[in-house]
Amino acid sequence: MVFVGTIAGWAQCTAPPNYSPDFSGPSATFPNASSQACLTLNGTNYDSPSAAYPGFYPSVAGGSTVLRITPNSQAWTGSAWYTTQQPVSGPFSTTFTFQLTGAGESSPGDGIAFVIQNSATTALGPEGCGIGFGMTINCPVPYGPQGGIPNSLAIEFNTFQNYNVDPSSSDVTIQNCSGTGANSIDPSCSLGVKDLTTLQNPINLADGNVHSATITYAPSSLSNCGPNQTTTCSSIDVILDGKVDLFPGNSVLFNLSSIGLNNGAAWVGFTGATYAAINNQDILSWTFTPQAQSTVITTNAPAVLSFPNASGNDVYSYQAQLTQPYAEPVLQVQPILISPQACDQLVDQNFSPARCFVYENAENTGIDSSVMFAVTCPNSANQQCNDNDTFFATLGTNFSFTFGDNPFFFYPGFLGLLNPFPGWLKGAGPNAANPCQPPVSGPLFQSNQIQSFSVSGDPGGRTLGGSGGTGSCWVATYDTPGEIWPGITVSSPTFTTYKQGQVVQAVYSCKNPSTSKPLSSPTGPYLTAATCTQATGTQNSCSFTAPPGGGLSCTGTVPTSKKGLQLFTVTGVDSGGNQNIDIVIYNVK
Repeated sequence: MVFVGTIAGWAQCTAPPNYSPDFSGPSATFPNASSQACLTLNGTNYDSPSAAYPGFYPSVAGGSTVLRITPNSQAWTGSAWYTTQQPVSGPFSTTFTFQLTGAGESSPGDGIAFVIQNSATTALGPEGCGIGFGMTINCPVPYGPQGGIPNSLAIEFNTFQNYNVDPSSSDVTIQNCSGTGANSIDPSCSLGVKDLTTLQNPINLADGNVHSATITYAPSSLSNCGPNQTTTCSSIDVILDGKVDLFPGNSVLFNLSSIGLNNGAAWVGFTGATYAAINNQDILSWTFTPQAQSTVITTNAPAVLSFPNASGNDVYSYQAQLTQPYAEPVLQVQPILISPQACDQLVDQNFSPARCFVYENAENTGIDSSVMFAVTCPNSANQQCNDNDTFFATLGTNFSFTFGDNPFFFYPGFLGLLNPFPGWLKGAGPNAANPCQPPVSGPLFQSNQIQSFSVSGDPGGRTLGGSGGTGSCWVATYDTPGEIWPGITVSSPTFTTYKQGQVVQAVYSCKNPSTSKPLSSPTGPYLTAATCTQATGTQNSCSFTAPPGGGLSCTGTVPTSKKGLQLFTVTGVDSGGNQNIDIVIYNVK
């Protein structure tokens, strides 16, 4: 076993792993110590025992420091574990980049694995096809460790086809043996398998290029999934190279609590091995984000991520859909629970007297909370969603709330008026990888990107808005200042007298609301006129004019059958739910 670093480094290892852009130190996560000290390294070569690998070495391209699990030589097995156990019973997302080089086309192998385990920081499995985590009866008996790592789940990136074990020489499998049993690479322990050579655009993991992997765990308290409706609904997904979703639709069902966690936590890290096949097996960067989930978003349909509370119940969700194609379409969403008072203080620096919505049951039974969402793109530089391209998408959140927790949200409002003045506020702190971290001075939230808001259910809120070109930090608000309801113009009827039975056409319009924003912000909000209706007579049709300056122009009939003073009422509601009413008095004789 090799331990790199000093005892002083241990004090810096309480933050989640964040080795970006590489494995050099110190870093923003570890400002007072080398980040390398937060990894426990175990390695053995069975032909010539040595402790040189795993280790930290220059990348094959130079200019950065990588974690090399094995060198480009035979008979190595290695593991690297983050010294502090990470919470894995709740949702999490982890992204790493890797590069497998040196063997050429002749004999690359055997592969690497991302492993979650509650065995030990000295955990190390067999060489060769065991890939450092799992034993098998179908491979040659290795030297050294004979058994796989117990209490573990492994996501294996295999690069050598072993008979009766692997579908090809480039595949991804998810392995676990009976929950807490010693892990194995045998097909009997496979939860999910994807042969990368069968993709429309095949992927060769050992082609010497840099590849990326994003792994997401979505826990669930439900147990009525699977073909027999008796399997846990918790699931694992793997996204490869920033766009290929290997196991979409919650197809790999697994409850991580079944491996025997330590108060919901376990060690996380990497294993790898060679046998007769060889490779430099390098991890170039790695981030691990508790409570986050990642997904591939497209222009076709919204991607929806549901987030559970401490009881495992899904109580709110986040959705995203591209409005223009984007080169790195993996989106990571991390909800940040915050007290309503603290959230209001952040919001009010630029949007007083706006209030953050309080989500019902966000933390646990009977505990409500406001929620901010840190939205990043883990495969882009610095995790910014506008790295090499502009990120245009519709983003939003669905949630339940109570009027008692949101006392200034009047719905349907005074005398039937609906004026929630909703907001979908966008902010960005100084750290692109953690956009909800407030700046030292100045406001966190800079613009209101609200496009629509609706209320249904008991009640359930739905807030949607435009990305404004980046990911950033988002929060749903109400009583947001600067919003003005649709402007209503009634051209006919007018304040005049009509004859009884006279045919009078109604002509009126509801223009897009005139909304304001902080003077320093060039973006949003984007509310539009959603409905424009008359209360009496018959509305014939409405035509839509796109913003800016657009709205709904409508025609209808004006009732003239009764004599006396009459009221013609037009109600306009914008896409944020804000309502306006205009009344024209006319006379019939």
